[in-house]
Amino acid sequence: MTTNPSRRDLRTSTTVDGTPPPAPPAGVSAVGGVPLHDLLRWWPLVVITTLAALLASAVVAWGPRGPSYSATTRMPVTPLAQSDETFIGTSLVRDAGDADRTSSTVARLLDSHRVAAATARSLGDPWTAASVRAAVDVKPVDETNMIEVTAKADEPGQAVRVAETFAQTALKDRWQTVSAELDRRIAFAQKNTDADPNAGEESRRLQLLTYVRETGVDPTLSIDSTGPAVRVGEVPAAVVMVMAGAGGMFLGVLAAYGIERHRRRPRSEDVAAPARELPPHSSETLSRKP
Repeated sequence: MTTNPSRRDLRTSTTVDGTPPPAPPAGVSAVGGVPLHDLLRWWPLVVITTLAALLASAVVAWGPRGPSYSATTRMPVTPLAQSDETFIGTSLVRDAGDADRTSSTVARLLDSHRVAAATARSLGDPWTAASVRAAVDVKPVDETNMIEVTAKADEPGQAVRVAETFAQTALKDRWQTVSAELDRRIAFAQKNTDADPNAGEESRRLQLLTYVRETGVDPTLSIDSTGPAVRVGEVPAAVVMVMAGAGGMFLGVLAAYGIERHRRRPRSEDVAAPARELPPHSSETLSRKP
């Protein structure tokens, strides 16, 4: 097999600036095909990005920052028994067989955009559904039938108000759905009772359904209490600067690596087209012979 002398070896291609890329010396470590000593010559770039990140973090860490407070409203869950048939067809909380799963399900239902939007309307300007969702965290307490609504704000009183308003709004929102379901369930039970006045069990269910509907309160979910607001701990300035410095150094090294890889990228004109094969007895071939 013959090689075409007019084709240049890719390994000897020049870089973008026209200079041949240096081959890694034997025994010299390389990073992604770039010799380590070539990366090290970009140390000013790494230093600049690191210092820039440190300066920016120092401005943030030691700049004027207002304190932040959080308050938590506790909401106990009293689920219905799994065997309950009185409240079938309603959204009242039913025992899932595990406290964690029961409370987790309820927490996901409460943490909705609709509740956040209604809370924002109750709080007034400048609150919005997005800002309420950013300030409020709804989560279950491990291994308990308890849900915590935690709100953060710049002032202690505001944090308490947001947490309580969100919890109250969530209960009202749920009750709108549950009350309509209870009305349908009562109508169904009333129809069965009228058809059979001696249906004692159905009559008892009708009484219980009517009682819950008239109270206007969800018997499976309530508000226990709201604790006093506490100041939220801030990340120490030294930790912020260390993390920022590490990030700046990484970006500097990444930029140096990208530059070196770009310099080593072969240009399209570095690879010559294969020479045109000439017939052995052509005039051009004979003229080349000595």
